[in-house]
Amino acid sequence: MNVTPTSQHRNRQRGVSLLFAMITVVALSLAAVAMIRSVDTGTTILGNLSFKQDTLLAADEATRLAIQWLETQHKNAPESLNVTQRDQGYWAQLVPGLDPTSTSTSSSRVAIDWNNDSCRSQRGPTPAACLQTQAKSLANQITARFLIVRLCSEAGSSTVGTNQCPRPLNASSQVTSERGEINSQNPVRIGSTTMAEYYRIVVRAQGARNTVSTTETLVHF
Repeated sequence: MNVTPTSQHRNRQRGVSLLFAMITVVALSLAAVAMIRSVDTGTTILGNLSFKQDTLLAADEATRLAIQWLETQHKNAPESLNVTQRDQGYWAQLVPGLDPTSTSTSSSRVAIDWNNDSCRSQRGPTPAACLQTQAKSLANQITARFLIVRLCSEAGSSTVGTNQCPRPLNASSQVTSERGEINSQNPVRIGSTTMAEYYRIVVRAQGARNTVSTTETLVHF
């Protein structure tokens, strides 16, 4: 076949055009893949944030249940709070070396049994002790556990001189039946000082995709 110079020039132009077209197609394909991966990553992040928010709300609900349990004990059997109740996740005295988040590398750390397996699944060195918790099953298949520690130097009554319990500096009012009245015959003030000790409530909520939230709250009555 005879090929004229003009035909060879046209073939070269077609080859160059094909090369640029292929480069363009590859670039567009890479851009499309990058965009899809970016959207997938964004969706995953939003999903994880949603699960995280669920566990935070569950931790708040578990804290409310712990406070409710303390209020019931104060009302019905206040002396029961002077002793440790392991099966209820309640400790009547401070726990030195408490490691709520299981991140301490100290061999003297005291772990909290968040997974109900005697702390065997926790990372780090074997803890010196493993404290029991109280479990609550909440909405969205979230399990929350909490531990309550009374901030006193020892168990027993907080009125004993050797038992050091931090207390609020200022009084908070107690609810009485005389609210709204002016009664000069009653020497008791409507707002009287509360001298109750503090309680530390540690909560851990675990939800979908192993999302975990840990919160701490101080309360007094």
